[in-house]
Amino acid sequence: MHNKFRTYLFVFCHFFLLLVSFDVSAAEIRDIRVGQQAGVTRLVFELSAASEHRMFPLSNPDRVVLDISKVQLSEKVVNNLSALSSGALMRVRYARRNDGVRFVLDLSQQVRAKSTVLAASGDYGPRILVELSYGKKQVAKTVKSLASIESAKRDIVIAIDPGHGGKDPGALGKYRVREKDIVLSIAKELARRINKVDGFKAVLTRSTDVFLKLRDRSKVAREANADLMVSIHADSFTRASARGASVWALSLSGKSSEMGRWLAQQENSADLVGGISLDDKDQLLAEVLLDMSMNSTIQMSLNVGNSVLNDLKGVARLHKSSVQQAGFVVLKSPDIPSILIETGFVSNGTEAKNLSSKTYRYKLASAISSGIVGYFTKNAPKGSLLAWKQQRHAGYAYTVAKGDTLSQIARRNNVSLSALRSANSLKNDVIWIGQKLLIPAS
Repeated sequence: MHNKFRTYLFVFCHFFLLLVSFDVSAAEIRDIRVGQQAGVTRLVFELSAASEHRMFPLSNPDRVVLDISKVQLSEKVVNNLSALSSGALMRVRYARRNDGVRFVLDLSQQVRAKSTVLAASGDYGPRILVELSYGKKQVAKTVKSLASIESAKRDIVIAIDPGHGGKDPGALGKYRVREKDIVLSIAKELARRINKVDGFKAVLTRSTDVFLKLRDRSKVAREANADLMVSIHADSFTRASARGASVWALSLSGKSSEMGRWLAQQENSADLVGGISLDDKDQLLAEVLLDMSMNSTIQMSLNVGNSVLNDLKGVARLHKSSVQQAGFVVLKSPDIPSILIETGFVSNGTEAKNLSSKTYRYKLASAISSGIVGYFTKNAPKGSLLAWKQQRHAGYAYTVAKGDTLSQIARRNNVSLSALRSANSLKNDVIWIGQKLLIPAS
């Protein structure tokens, strides 16, 4: 009997020690950080060790539930929970559940929620990144009041950078052509043409024969809150047969090196005109935000570049038929779309002669201006005079005709199919002849 009792006691104690051991070794939630970018709220849950989690949304009211298993909460996290709110996130609640913690993220609107597990890195332990994405609500069956956007009429700012200058003549070509003179002439004419378009404003990085460091050129664009930076150059090559204009945007390798530079320099962290502040973010969140910004910037640069290239081919022979990518320093602003235009090869006799002609230079400026204005006309920035003008003509009714499809109507009116469905409360793409459809702002 005593032996049996001792056996039971041994098993019980052993089991108890396992429980204690498990509790002591449970991972700890060390910190929860929140970050905000337009349309996205991000939370980073930093742990002392990897833990499993699951996440699911609930409605009425809108909220997201995050369960993290086998974890404990640090006192620091408990004390700071009340301060976690940003964007769509109103507050964070928690409750201990089984061997883990349940977090409830109370929301101000519906979101698309996703989570990502991030491995330990440097001073940071394993992390769970939660992204809450939310878009602007579509206008349905009503046209936005013009009074509400009356004040949003800023100019679209184009920073124009004539390459080289002063002690740096740039490429030297035939007929005593100097790159710094050619590009300054083109840049001035481009600025004049941009300024003639209502709702656009040109800013020159240099208007005289002076030398500017490469980073200072980008600084001019940043201080002007530029929507686009255009750097004007002329090329040269060892073979005189090389010729043609080309357009360049930043490469992915250039992006990577620039991200490292910005993340490493504290003074740059709150200096982005795109509204991203990095100085209060941990390394991971800063990298995520900066990476998204630069991806968006490069894509827009490529789109603008294609528009300019399409107009240039009517004036100049093209060296490359598509936008090229490289790590030019003047293209490296994380938040300002930037393109570099090589207007031709001064080492080629024909192109050196063309570029020495004011008439030809002005034709180039006209084509570049047309490409830039054409792009922004189709993609007017929010708050600009151009967007305001387009808004005034939006919201009209369209009568469905024989042979029309919803996708055709959306394409002809430059609106997305989803926006057209939403504006007319359509559950599918079925329409009928004579039906009145509201065409929302594009």
